Amino acid sequence: MWGIVLLYAGSLTFFAIKALRNRIRVWKDAAVACGLEVMEANPGLNPQLKARSRGMEVRIRPSGERGRSLIAVNASGPPDLHQVRIRPQAMNKFKHEIEIGDALFDGDFAIEGPVSLVSALLDEETRRLMSGIQGRLDLSLSELRVTVSDENVSRVLPPFLDLCQRLTEPLDVPRRLAENARQDPVPGVRLHNLLVLLHELPDHPVTAEALRAARSDRSPGVRLRVARELGAEGRGILRELAEDQEDDAVSAEAVATLGRELPFERATAILKRALSRRRLRTARACLRTIGRSRAAGAVGLLAKVMEREHGELAPIAAQALGTTGSPAAEPPLIQALQRDQADLRVAAANELGSIGSASAVLPLKEAAERSRHDAELRRATRQAIAEIQSRVQGGSPGQLSLAGAEAGQLSLAEAEAGQLSLATDQAGQLSLGDDE
Repeated sequence: MWGIVLLYAGSLTFFAIKALRNRIRVWKDAAVACGLEVMEANPGLNPQLKARSRGMEVRIRPSGERGRSLIAVNASGPPDLHQVRIRPQAMNKFKHEIEIGDALFDGDFAIEGPVSLVSALLDEETRRLMSGIQGRLDLSLSELRVTVSDENVSRVLPPFLDLCQRLTEPLDVPRRLAENARQDPVPGVRLHNLLVLLHELPDHPVTAEALRAARSDRSPGVRLRVARELGAEGRGILRELAEDQEDDAVSAEAVATLGRELPFERATAILKRALSRRRLRTARACLRTIGRSRAAGAVGLLAKVMEREHGELAPIAAQALGTTGSPAAEPPLIQALQRDQADLRVAAANELGSIGSASAVLPLKEAAERSRHDAELRRATRQAIAEIQSRVQGGSPGQLSLAGAEAGQLSLAEAEAGQLSLATDQAGQLSLGDDE
């Protein structure tokens, strides 16, 4: 019986040793194929392979997970590299994670460290190598590690060594940041590197070079941010972005940033083009800008847009009319109370509350009566009427009444607040009742 047990145990030991030796041979073959000089290949209790090349020491050992190996390299590279940490995003517990503007890469990796060094290191080629490695990458305390399945060691080792080489080679951080800002194919990465230069190295000569180059960047979003950073010098870029409307969101931001600096005539031209191309964000920004312009033709233009548009732009035009603060904006807003578009009626009521005169009270009440089931409109009309009442000289809420001189005209009641009676001289006219 014991003989059988010992024979079985011996068989297990034999197969385990054979498997370990096969594993060491796989590691060794992979190292030799990469041109590494094998220094040690130990199949003992702590199996490990040590090899050397390109000034790097490479170690391969079991990872602790069944059928998986750990490849590690001491990466003594640029100063502060020991502060850089990289791990899969799924394992992320970093408090100050750096995102470099490449959505796919940022979604795969969590990175922490000096922002200028990290941004310089993670150029297009480095990101390509990292993303292409079929294993779990981890960089910490200047040691780069990858955990892979045993059968993938020979496949992963070559790109992993290339990655280690890139991370450890001498690096001119400002120059690399400037190169990334000009050459990276991902607009978000170009912008990120440019902003790092502007915020971390504002006085360095390469920063000015990169900023000049970015003025003609092929991405409207990058040009927009450059224009903002340039202040007054970037106004020309903003006007170009507002007019070309290649990117609706960017053009809208450019219009909003220019604000009153954008002449009424130019804003009108941009608005007309945006309407024809259905660039709705740009059109909204133009309407708001025109409303703040106080230009002579602003009310007429906004009223026309409000009348012709039946979607989201009509309420924006109504709000812009209110922003003008012009008495001429009241009639088109009163007309808008009769439109079928619910959000337009609410917007018109809100703006009449801000700029309307006593003449708007009756139309507001009638609008509320026509829309008894529209709670939002009824609230807006009540609020608008209260605001109009509060602006009447000497008035107080509930004290407005219809005068007897001219139909539809409102005045303050002389007796009790809100006292109204029917006039006897003209049908439908409301006037003050006689004191009793």
